[in-house]
Order: sequence, then structure tokens, then C-alpha cells
Amino acid sequence: MQTAIPECKAAALAKAQAASSLQNISLTLFANVAIATSLALLLYLREGGTLIFGWLGAAIVFAAFRAGWVSYLKASGRIERDAQRVLRNLTIMAFASGVLWAIVPIALPAFSRAHNVNDVVFIMAGTTTGAIIQSLAYSPMAIAFGAPLMGATVLRMLISGSDVDYVVAADVAFLTFMLFRASRLGERNFIASQNTAIEATVLAESVAEANHALERLVRTDSLTGLANRSHFRTVAAAACRSGRGVAFLLIDVDNFKTINDARGHDAGDRVIQAIAALLQSACRGEDLPVRLGGDEFVVVMQGDDVASRSVALAEWLMAALAQPLAIAGQLLPVSCSIGIATHAEGPIDLEELSARADVALYRAKDDGRACMRVFDAKMQSELTLQRRLDAELPAALARRELHVEFQPQVAMATQEVIGFEALLRWKHPSAGLIPPPDIVSAAIRLRLSGQLTEFVGERVCAFLRALDRKKAHGIRVSINVSPREFPLHSPAQTLKTVSERYGVDPHRIEIEVTEEAMFDPRRCADELKLIDQYGFGLAIDDFGVGHSSIANLMAVEIDTIKIDRSFIHGIAANRRDQQLVAAITAVALPLGHRMIAEGVESEQDAECLRMLGCSYGQGWLYGKPMKEDDAIAWLVQHRSGAAAAVEPLPRSA
Repeated sequence: MQTAIPECKAAALAKAQAASSLQNISLTLFANVAIATSLALLLYLREGGTLIFGWLGAAIVFAAFRAGWVSYLKASGRIERDAQRVLRNLTIMAFASGVLWAIVPIALPAFSRAHNVNDVVFIMAGTTTGAIIQSLAYSPMAIAFGAPLMGATVLRMLISGSDVDYVVAADVAFLTFMLFRASRLGERNFIASQNTAIEATVLAESVAEANHALERLVRTDSLTGLANRSHFRTVAAAACRSGRGVAFLLIDVDNFKTINDARGHDAGDRVIQAIAALLQSACRGEDLPVRLGGDEFVVVMQGDDVASRSVALAEWLMAALAQPLAIAGQLLPVSCSIGIATHAEGPIDLEELSARADVALYRAKDDGRACMRVFDAKMQSELTLQRRLDAELPAALARRELHVEFQPQVAMATQEVIGFEALLRWKHPSAGLIPPPDIVSAAIRLRLSGQLTEFVGERVCAFLRALDRKKAHGIRVSINVSPREFPLHSPAQTLKTVSERYGVDPHRIEIEVTEEAMFDPRRCADELKLIDQYGFGLAIDDFGVGHSSIANLMAVEIDTIKIDRSFIHGIAANRRDQQLVAAITAVALPLGHRMIAEGVESEQDAECLRMLGCSYGQGWLYGKPMKEDDAIAWLVQHRSGAAAAVEPLPRSA
């Protein structure tokens, strides 16, 4: 039965059996000595002679030896080391004791007298029964004691030749069988109860280990082994409440999507693992490096001098990344943008410190990436404004405090107006004119981008109907949409609903998206398909400022490419910008894309652009952004033939 038990359970069971046997053996030995003494007195009083006392002395000495040996076993801890061996030794000792007791019926003449037989048989059976009762945990020990004793008794009675003795011998043999069977059943019950206890213990340990493993899994990022976002919030919240110095280093891998696209996701994972290893090697005891997800990490620093230590860690990381990383046998240049927010002492809200680190990180990205920026007073002013915009934008949108201005787009050779770009404006009562990207970002944070798109769409459709009244049916109007809105709502669906309500042909509306929409076509594919399906034009705005691949121009159905103003201003004197525009033109024009240069402010730049093949321009050379009525008046005057001599009307406040 024991062989079917797994090894670990068998070892635990053997320990339990040995412990129970050792616990009960002291009482068994005492009972043996007491019964042996009573047996010796009985036979002495009936028969006389001292031979029985020689046997009694041997029994007492052997019982004392067994008691001493048991004490040694308990003190030595041998049960823990080799319980099976302890059980074997206990069985051998029990057998030796049984053999000693077997001397009474076999060798002592008093047993041959009829008047002693019944008493001695009773004593022998009782002794065996007591041994079995005290050895229920391990039946081999009880049987080893009882077998020679009861076997000698039966044998002695059979040798007598008396019919009565034969009957008694049969009864004793049957009683012995029943006692041994009871011993085996008792052991089975003990084993069953121990197995239940062992399984419960194993289950409890397994559950505890599983809980511990689950806790590690819940707290750890599987790719890097760093703490994950959930554990970050627990540790960071405690650090912010502690009142000690605390700093967050927010780290973002520059151009990580480009690494994934160019080298594959396996290479991207190895980059993440390499940066995680750098952070682990640089962080000291109380510092917690965390992978927040994707290519974003944060290090939580606590204690004294967190301001200087955080800057030192950021500088060390940038220096470590100055050398290309060895990824899959190739050297891969990698850089990071780092934003740092520190708090010297006193409690601070976790969200507040996180927001400061976010602002610092975005400043590092805006400043060209591969750099570190520490949250300062100027950033605090920007964060305060951001929160103010978040608080006031819903009411401003509901009260129609925002408005839309329109800037013309012209054919630079003929001065013909081909379209306008709709530009969102919000003149805040105290903060002044809010830049459109700040408005859009606030709307995305507040999940108001759908309402904002609908508002702009309504103003554009109203403007197009006003153009129709001036017989300007061929002019398009473009609307800026951020790809960051796509997970929140469908700009194409919103603009389709608005254009139908106003009765405006969707072909006269062009949707401008930044070039990041081309870098993640899977995320943006559905929306780009809807733009084409509903008949809207598609323009790629600010082309060239991202990490553009000209091959991406072939991956999306594009109507217009707008070259960013940073490459246009002063292009007549900048050979490098000329080469860039020429390269874009060489690819875009054969594909049927219309090219519009943004930020054209001088005739020299316009002439240079025409020579490079760029036919259309937008900028203050042709007209500033204007409110609807001013833009209509400007168009009428421009189309009358006086555009070259008339200054654009000033933009309304």
C-alpha cells in the first residue's frame, strides 16, 4: 500500500508512523514489565523455583535497553533523517522482545501443568492485544512482537497432545489471526487519516506557493522581469505618502515603432530587455525600475538627494546608450527621452507627480528626443494651463466660445485659390489664444473629440455653402484630425453625418491627418477606409517632421501631401531642404499626389518651390487665417483680379 504513495507522501507517512510508535512505546514497555512481573509472581507462587525470575530479569533489562534506545532516537532527530530505518529497527526490537516472551510457553516447565495453561494463555493473549493497541500506526511492529509469542503458545499446546489443548490452540490461533487482522486494519485507518492530513498540508503548501507565484506574476512584467504598472502604483503611492524625498524618472524609447517595423518585434523585445537590464544594474536598494508597458519605463527613487541621484541616473543611462546595442548579432543605435519629476519632502499626490513627469518627458520629446528634461517652474505653468483647459473646455464648447478660421491655399504659378484649411481657435478670456494642438489634446483627454470634430465640421459646411453662394463651387476645405482620436470615435462618420445635414458634397472636404497614421496602418486602417468610402479627400499633414519613409506614400490612398513649414521657410537659401522637397516631389507626383507647401512667406521661397515641382502653397504670402466672413470677402476681392495688390484683411480677434 505504501508503494503506491508518491515518494514525498511516503516519507511524510513514515515520519508520522515512527513518531506515533515512539510516542506509544514507553507505555508499552511499562506494561510489558508490569505484566512480566505479575506473570513471574503468579508462577512462583504456584510452582516455586527461581528460574522464572531469571526470565523476568532478562525482560526488565531488555525493556530498559529499548527505553534508552527510544530516548536516543527522539533526541537525535533520526526520525526526520531516516524514518523508514527507525521503523525497521523498532520492528526488530519488537521481534526480539516477542522471542523473549516466547520462552515462557516453550521453555518453562510451569506451562506444562494444566492448571497454569489457562492463566498463561490469557496473559499471553492480553500482552499481544495490548501491543497491538499501542502499535496501530505501524502493524509490522505489533505482529513482530505477537507472532513468536502467540506462535510459541499455540505450538506448546499442540505438543501437549490433549484434545482440550487442541481446541484451545485452535481458538488461540483464530484469536491471533483476528488480532493481526485488527492490527492491519488499524494501520490502514491510521494511514488513511495521515494521507488526508498530508494531502491537506500539501494542498495548503501548493496553494501558498501558487499564491506566491501569482503575486509575483501580478507584480512583474513578463518580458523584462521588472515591476509592472500595478506594482508601480502600489509602491509609488506609498512613497508619495511617506513624506520622504521621491522622484519619478519617466523613460521612453525613441522611435521604437520604427525599430519594430524595420527589425521586427523580436528585435524590439530585445531592445526592451536590454534597457531593462541597464536599469536593473544601475538602480540601488530603494530604487524600483518599472516597465509601464510598450516602450515606456519609470524608475521610482526614494530617500535623500533624489534630485541629484535622479539626474545622475538619467545621465548614466544616456551615456550607456551612446554605444549601439548588440541585438541579434547586429549593432542597433538606441536612444531614450527622459522626463524627471522630484519632490523633496512632505506627502504629494501620486497623480500630481506622475503628471509632472509626463510633462517633462513630452518636453524632452519636443526638444528633439535623446535628451533629459527636469520638471521646472515653466513646465508647472504649462501643466496648470493644461488643467485649466481641461476644466473649462466643456463649457466653452457648449457656449460656442471656440471659432474656426480659414487660410487659403493657392496655385503658386497662377494665384488661383484651390482651397482653404480650417483652423480651430479658442481665445481664452485670461490665457489668450490657445494653440489648436492644446485644444485637441484636451478634447482627447476629456473624450470630447467627437463633439469638437462635429463643431468644426458644422463651421466648414456653413463656409462651403457660403462659397457656393459666391459661385466658388470647385474650392475644397480641409479639416485637421488627429489619429489619436480614432480609438475614441470615427471622425469620418461624424463628418459624413454633418455634411449630409448641410447638403454638402463630401468630395469638397479633405481630412488632414499627421503622418503617424501611415506608420500604424493597422490601427488607422478602418478609419482611412471610411474616409475614402465616404468620398472625403485625404491629406497627410506636416509631412517630413516625423521619421518618414517615402515608401509609406504607396501604402495609403492619399490625395494631398502637405510639406511641413520647417522645411519651407528660407528654402531658397537652404540646399538640404531643397533636396528633401525634390526627393518627395520625385516620388509623390508620379503617384498622383497633390503637394502643398505650408508656411510660404516670401516670393523667393515660392519661386524655389515651383522650380522643385511643388505647385501649391499656403502661407502668409497669400493670406492669413481669417474668420468666415473675412475669408469670403478676401476670396471675392482676390478673384476680382486684385489679389496681387491688395493686402489680406487682418484676422479678427
